[in-house]
Amino acid sequence: MKRSCTLILLLLMILSEFVAAQTPAPVVPDFTFYRLDGKPFSAKQMPAGKPSVFSFFDVTCSHCQTTMKLLSSHHADLKSAGVYLITLDQKDAAIKFLNLYGANLLNKDNVVVLQDVKYEFIPKFRPLKYPSVFLYNKNRKLVVYEKDDKRMMDVIKKLKALK
Repeated sequence: MKRSCTLILLLLMILSEFVAAQTPAPVVPDFTFYRLDGKPFSAKQMPAGKPSVFSFFDVTCSHCQTTMKLLSSHHADLKSAGVYLITLDQKDAAIKFLNLYGANLLNKDNVVVLQDVKYEFIPKFRPLKYPSVFLYNKNRKLVVYEKDDKRMMDVIKKLKALK
């Protein structure tokens, strides 16, 4: 029994080191997520020659609430980018969350709300935790990855610098 517990502990330590060493995707990966109306949306549908902001959120995450409020309050600064709000949550919960914390982002031409129903985001983009915001330049290369809701203004500043 002691030997199996030691083995399990060792495996958990190795796995946690692997997860901690995970680095965000350096370029926008191929993906297919789904709009709230159920229609697929892939990387091929993203406008060319435009920066992209991907915000991965969970409706129960308080740090995600703070991040979404910040992005929503800076919606004018996001106009030059394609903004992709991605969640694993159900449609109704996502809509309620966005109405509360991201209302200024809703119904904007450059903002797409997406569900990750096939669980692609985590293995392809490799976020470290919720919330995770990725800024990619017009060539789809990573400019900045931020996972700390207190530092999300760095994403906005870097986006402004891309203009």
